Amino acid sequence: MTGGTDRSAASADLMAGVRIQLITSRLLILQSKRLMLHSLQRRQDEGSRAELNERIEALQVQAERAQHAYRTYVLNWGTTRSSDYWVVAYSRLIEMGNALTTKLREATNDLAPAERYQVSADVEMLEEIVAAWGESLRTVMTTAVA
Repeated sequence: MTGGTDRSAASADLMAGVRIQLITSRLLILQSKRLMLHSLQRRQDEGSRAELNERIEALQVQAERAQHAYRTYVLNWGTTRSSDYWVVAYSRLIEMGNALTTKLREATNDLAPAERYQVSADVEMLEEIVAAWGESLRTVMTTAVA
């Protein structure tokens, strides 16, 4: 029986290692995109050229994609025991909450006054929830740094 248990433990360790490598590779891609972007932005400050501006815009898009990919990998492959997981999870919640708040605020203009009041109350409650998520994110980040 212990042979099966040993294989299960070894398999779990292997999967944990693969998960960490996947997340780390996405983080390295993100960091390299950011470094290249900052380098181009410094060169742009020295003298603006149209070609350089185009490269910066393209790299900004790539960095945003790399950020999204990294966050997706952390959420899909990371462990909840990691502070990085919670930073990404709270960040994603906050982004989604803010997007929903914006959509609800825009939609209130088309509603009847009674419905507008109810949606406005819902928006305020959602803003409070998002603020609480932000506070939780700051707590997680402080804990991760300490």
